[in-house]
Amino acid sequence: MTRKIVDQTFEDDQKKDNYIFISDIHGNLETIDLIEQAKKDYPLAQLVTGGDYIDGREHVKEVLDYLIDQKNQGALVLLGNHEQMMLNFAEGTEHQDGIWFYNGGGKTLTNIFGRTLLPDEVRESKYYRFLKSCPTMYDTPQIIFVHAGVRPDEKYNDPTTYNKVVYGLKFDYDFYRIWAREEYWYSDQAEKMIFHNRTGKTIVTGHTPTAVLEGKYDDGRKMKQLQKDDCIVRKMQYPGEPARIFTDGGSHSDPLIYPHNDGNVVVLDGNGEIVRVYNWKNPQGTKFDE
Repeated sequence: MTRKIVDQTFEDDQKKDNYIFISDIHGNLETIDLIEQAKKDYPLAQLVTGGDYIDGREHVKEVLDYLIDQKNQGALVLLGNHEQMMLNFAEGTEHQDGIWFYNGGGKTLTNIFGRTLLPDEVRESKYYRFLKSCPTMYDTPQIIFVHAGVRPDEKYNDPTTYNKVVYGLKFDYDFYRIWAREEYWYSDQAEKMIFHNRTGKTIVTGHTPTAVLEGKYDDGRKMKQLQKDDCIVRKMQYPGEPARIFTDGGSHSDPLIYPHNDGNVVVLDGNGEIVRVYNWKNPQGTKFDE
């Protein structure tokens, strides 16, 4: 068995029987209850968390403390763009001035520490050290787990092929994996033509509330937007190819307007097929039905 970190990717050549995946918790305690139910039902599954634990709802500290404990028990805790913004703030390297505070960073600091800290104070905290230690991607024999996505072709894990500039931002390997949206969804963004998945692996992501996904396939099928409070687990998939699975349940949304966007906990088998989904409608879990 070989397990190693290369280019912030945790590479594992051994396939697990089951994986439990959750992304975009955003300080939501209800999501933790869903994770615990999935762990009870699948006690031997590998827990993988896909980023964006902070910024949003009120219990960021409790979520981070929970994840620290889970990592100590063997969970794979990945980085999201919101965690990267916090790290950038602490290190004085934000790619846009004040972007983290625009996305809720001030509230997050108050949630965690009781007040707004200076960058050097954040760097001294256990939460900074914890997030700094998180890899960006988990690559298994049949599944790629990552926050936003990878370029869905044969060279998805080659950092030298990620050099595209979009709106003045350089989409290098690290930036793409935690920030990409349309770049990951579409082969033709103007026509919203959905990419084929040529990686040979199922790709599992969060990052974008699933209700907003849309597009068309080159075989004539269409993927339509849903209502904003209907952030179900969704797939983009061509016949004969592995799926791209989207899981963000919308926890970053206003809980007063969207009280049931509590996240989707997804159980997959080792080949990347969805076995069960836990959410507010089905807290005990249910079979996947797109």
